[in-house]
Order: sequence, then structure tokens, then C-alpha cells
Amino acid sequence: MAKRSPLADPQLYVVVFIGGAIGTCMRYLLGLAIPATAAGFHFGTLAANLLACFVYAGLSAYLAQADWIRPRKRELVNRGAGMGVCGGLSTMSTLALEGFTGILGGQVWQALLYLLVSVVCGLLVAFAGVWCANRLATGHRAERAAAAGQTARSGDSVAFGNPATSDNPTTPANSAEQEARQ
Repeated sequence: MAKRSPLADPQLYVVVFIGGAIGTCMRYLLGLAIPATAAGFHFGTLAANLLACFVYAGLSAYLAQADWIRPRKRELVNRGAGMGVCGGLSTMSTLALEGFTGILGGQVWQALLYLLVSVVCGLLVAFAGVWCANRLATGHRAERAAAAGQTARSGDSVAFGNPATSDNPTTPANSAEQEARQ
């Protein structure tokens, strides 16, 4: 079966466009609600970028593991909410412009601190988003396993029952066999 090109899929364009419009409006409203300080620290842009980092990283991590969601639905959510909303919400160009303007305005250290805080905190909240998504996906896997009559222990990872990637290398079936032997 030939793989379809995402560039030839008008539905993807629509969800990215709608998501981008929503994200851009959110960023604009955050900029109005949280104005920049006199020291050149732009908290509105920082909040928008950090929120986008957290949500996009978490969404991507969750959807990558969510094999219980149909692939097409995952693709549309990833493109619409991830690329669209988070892409419209985050703004690398505004971050660069604000940093550059601060440097040209003589606030070199404040601008460099703002850029450093943006990058470091962006990485930290992205890691936090992935961690939260992994916990959420693990919970959903455990619920699905319980519904299927399997049991999940607290140490089981997202790759439940896969000895190569699990925190607990025994599958539920192997675990029951091991307990029966003891």
C-alpha cells in the first residue's frame, strides 16, 4: 500500500490553520495580560513560549504512545493542537526581536538573561511535559490492561509487558507463571 503524502491532505492544512489562529490569539492575549517590565523582561512572551513547550512536548510524547487512538485521529490532533495551536502560541521570532531590541537599547545583560531563562526554562518545561504525558499514558495503559483482565504493577513503564523497554521486565502472563511456580 502506497503511503499518502501529508502535503496532499487538505484536512491537515485546515486543522493547522485553525489551530494556528487559536494559538496566535492566545499569544496576543497573553502579551496584553502580562506586559513587559521596564528592565526588558517580556513575561507575556516567556509565558506563551513556556506553555507551548510544555504542551507540545507532552502532546507529542503522549500521542507517540497512544496506540489505542486511531492513527488518523492522532495525526490530526498532533497537527492541529501541536503544530497549529502550540506553533501559533510560541514565538521564536518575537523572542529574538525582544532580545535584539534589548541589546540595542543598552540592556545587554537583561536581554541575555531573558534569552537564557527562555531557553533553559523551555527545556525544563518540555521535560516536565514529557514526564506528565508518560505518567498519563502509563495510567491509560494500566486501565486498558485492567479492563483486559491483566494487572499492572506500579513499576511498569509505558511499554507495559515489553521486557526490552519495561522498568519491570516480566509481562503480566510471565508474572502469573512465576507466581504459580513459587
